[in-house]
Amino acid sequence: MNMLMIARHELKVISRSKWVFSFTILYTVLAITIVLFGGSAEEAGFTGFNRMAASLLNLSLFLVPLLTLLIGSTSLAGDKEDGSLTLLFTYPIPTSRILVGKFIGLLVTLFAVITFGYGAASLILFFSKASVSLHFFLLFYGFTMLLMVLFLGLAMLVGVLSSTRFQALGLSLILWAVTVLFYEFVIMGLAMVIGKQAILAMFTASILLNPVELIRVWTIISMDSGSIFGPHLYDLTVWSEGNIGQIVFALTAILWVLIPILISNSILKRGINHGA
Repeated sequence: MNMLMIARHELKVISRSKWVFSFTILYTVLAITIVLFGGSAEEAGFTGFNRMAASLLNLSLFLVPLLTLLIGSTSLAGDKEDGSLTLLFTYPIPTSRILVGKFIGLLVTLFAVITFGYGAASLILFFSKASVSLHFFLLFYGFTMLLMVLFLGLAMLVGVLSSTRFQALGLSLILWAVTVLFYEFVIMGLAMVIGKQAILAMFTASILLNPVELIRVWTIISMDSGSIFGPHLYDLTVWSEGNIGQIVFALTAILWVLIPILISNSILKRGINHGA
C-alpha cells in the first residue's frame, strides 16, 4: 500500500458517487445556459471580462466551493465512520502520505467534473461562432481549478474534524455559507464603521483571508479589468497588478492549501498517538 494506491482507490470510490454525477450535470447545464443566454448580442463571446465572464465567475465562486467541500469532507469523514481510515493506519504509511493520497484522488475527480463543464461550454461557444479569446478562457479555467484546490484543503480539514458524514455535511455548509454568502456583508458592514484611512488595508486583508475573494479579485485583475473596482480602490488595483501583489496572492494561495492539510495531519497523528 502506497500513496498512489490510496489515490487510485479514492478516485474509484468517489467516481461512483451520485453527488459527483449530480454536480457534474448541474455545473454543466448552468455553464451552458450562461454561455447561451448570459451575454447580450453586442458582447457575445469570451474576449474579456464581459457579462458572460462575470456570470461564469459567479457560477464558479458559488458552486465549486460547495462541490469541493461536500465531496471532500464527506469522503474523509465517511472513511472515519466506516473504519476504513483506521485500517489504513495499520499499514506502515505516514499519515501525511495517506492524506496526500486521498487529496490526489479527490483532486483528479473534481478536475474531471470542472473540465467536463468547461468543455461543454467551450463546444457551445465554438459552434455558436462566438468570438473567444483562448488566453482569457484558459485563464478563467485555471483560476476555477485553483479555487477547487484551495477549498479541497479546507474540505480535508473539515473531514478530519468530523466524526460522521452528517457532521461533515453540516460543517461544510456552514463554512460555505460563511465564505461565499455572508463574508461580503460583514466586510461591507465594517467598511461603514471604520475610518476612511483604514478601508484600503481592510479590503486588502479581506481578500487574503477568504479564498473566494482571493480568486475573485485575482481573476479580474489577471483579465486586465481592475477598473471595475472603481477609483476608490485604485491603489489596491495598482498594487494587485504589480509584481508584489501577484507574489502575495500566489503565496497566500499556497498557504490556503498547505495550512489546512498540515493541521489535518497533526490532528490525525495526535489521534493515533492517543489511540483514537
